[in-house]
Amino acid sequence: MRNGVRALLGLAVAATVFTTACAESATAPAAAPLRADTTATSSHLLGGLLGGVIGTVTNTLNSLLASPVKRNTPLAQDVSWTFVARPGGAVSSNSSVGLTIVVPPGAVDQYQTITVTALKGSAIAYRFEPHMEFDRKVVLTQDLRGTSAGGLLNLTALKGAHFEGDQPDYLNGQIKVTEVVPALLSWLTKTVTFGVDHFSGWIVASGYSGGRSGSAYE
Repeated sequence: MRNGVRALLGLAVAATVFTTACAESATAPAAAPLRADTTATSSHLLGGLLGGVIGTVTNTLNSLLASPVKRNTPLAQDVSWTFVARPGGAVSSNSSVGLTIVVPPGAVDQYQTITVTALKGSAIAYRFEPHMEFDRKVVLTQDLRGTSAGGLLNLTALKGAHFEGDQPDYLNGQIKVTEVVPALLSWLTKTVTFGVDHFSGWIVASGYSGGRSGSAYE
């Protein structure tokens, strides 16, 4: 009888050991060393790189320098006038500064009084108020007679350029601009024309460079 009890106890102990071993084997993978998840890290690195590239492009655009076309006789003071832009269109011109503005039909959806200021000095620079956007491009045409571009020589680089704020920011005789738009030169009328989709500050530029100290114009 005692031998039978001992045999039963031995079987119970063996069963317990076997069950414990199986349980440890089943849960062993969970105890394996964890691998670092690099997905988030890679995402942060990629975002940082893209952000750096975008930031570089933005800084480059914000640091454009434009060489303004100049009046042979600088304006002694600002010259301002107003006109009303209508949904059906409008035309305004000022012969004393040589600028004509054409607002096409559909550019504005309501009557809008616009103030134009030719800024004093030699640079052909204008401030337009209020600062606003248009549904269709407004066309600016500048008479080049009596300006540094009046000879119409090597003017393929003439462009329109936008400056921030109400006054141009100069650096070594050039103006800091944030946007450059193509312009069309007319040899027949001796004018340059370019379209803009918003109003604030615009100049007629004879070229621009991509850096604050660059001298090679595109």
